[in-house]
Amino acid sequence: MTRTRFSAIAALWRRLLSDRRGNVLMIMGFATIPLALSTGMVVDYSRAARLQTKMNAAADAAALMAVSKPMMEKTNEDIKVIAKSFFTSQVSGLPGLTYDPANVTVTITGTVGASNTRTAVVSYTAQSQNAFGGLLKMATTPIGGTSSANSSQAPNIDFYLLLDVSQSMLLPATTAGYNLMTSKAPKSCAFACHITGATNDNYAIARANNITLRTDLVNKAVSDVTAVAKSTAAENGAKYRMGISSFFDQYQRVYPTTPIAGSYVVSDLDSIKAHASDAVVPSYCKQSERICGQNDNDTNTSFTNAFNGALSTMPLSPGDGTNVQGDTPQAILFLITDGMRDEAFNGNVNNRKIGPLPTELCDSVKARGIRIAVLYTEYLPGALDKDPWSVTNVRDPLLKPVDKISPPLIACASPGLYYEVTTDSDISAALAALFQKAVATAHLTQ
Repeated sequence: MTRTRFSAIAALWRRLLSDRRGNVLMIMGFATIPLALSTGMVVDYSRAARLQTKMNAAADAAALMAVSKPMMEKTNEDIKVIAKSFFTSQVSGLPGLTYDPANVTVTITGTVGASNTRTAVVSYTAQSQNAFGGLLKMATTPIGGTSSANSSQAPNIDFYLLLDVSQSMLLPATTAGYNLMTSKAPKSCAFACHITGATNDNYAIARANNITLRTDLVNKAVSDVTAVAKSTAAENGAKYRMGISSFFDQYQRVYPTTPIAGSYVVSDLDSIKAHASDAVVPSYCKQSERICGQNDNDTNTSFTNAFNGALSTMPLSPGDGTNVQGDTPQAILFLITDGMRDEAFNGNVNNRKIGPLPTELCDSVKARGIRIAVLYTEYLPGALDKDPWSVTNVRDPLLKPVDKISPPLIACASPGLYYEVTTDSDISAALAALFQKAVATAHLTQ
């Protein structure tokens, strides 16, 4: 009986294989399932990659802290506990992360004493929760990483702060501010506009209602980081100089505007603090004309002009930052931006380029031996929902469902020098943390 049934099933299967009627529809039906699963896996992988980037940054920070000057007076066992606790505090609460502190290992080698060297290694494993992988019995994606740091003499460094002052930096800095602006101006200028003399664009409404904008917090962060730089220099004996520049469709030197002793940086950090508020979003005549009578097709965020301008102020070959006679400071470019490019390609406003930062611009800076630190003020897709053009040309192709803006910024940043902030985040604290990572008395060896 069993053999007869098996033979019948086999015969039916042979007839199905030989039947060519409706074969295209069947093939499409079979193909749809793996295609859908593949798309879902790409989304899950992207999420896992972003989580790993954030956890790697936390591991970097924990390793650097473990070999910082204050830690040098503590025992190796005490440092292990402190570094592990610090790492856990940084990653706890990350959306989509399954993490057990037991899966973090901190190894400290070296002896007790402020004058001694010490090496720290922070390793972790975790799981990124999948949205689609569960269909294939893959509920999570494993992630992990290792960061190492060792104590060393702090180098002298010149910091070149490059601030994005394009219109999109006029977004409210808090959720409450965003909701207030939306309620006050539901039908006004769609996205962070600033029109000279207008009373109903988002900028004017923000000012009239005391809404703090992202650009306000960036200016404050630059002002605040000067105090961090001064105290850090006093602790480690290094010498720091700073200079500020900004960009929209053009590059602009904010301070100093002319070279001082041949450099566009100054050692008087109080003067940097005083000029931090000089980096402002320029006013615009009207849509498609920043300057009245000059059509620019709203191409008002030129990374090309920004990086070319920054290169004109930075050294061709920075030094090692030692106090040896003839040596010069190291150089670091600090880029603070929402990462969205909108520029006239080769000066042609009708050839508009909208999208992420071209990483080859970063390569031209790194080729000189200059490191790049990136503070990404996250570009929010929700800010574009009410503007059909922005939804079609910006939000859907660049921000949803897969973010295409942050990966190039991560690639642009030198190892360990990427930080991301969003609405309600403390930009001053983020910039201070990024500064400390750049100048810490340690070198990442991952």
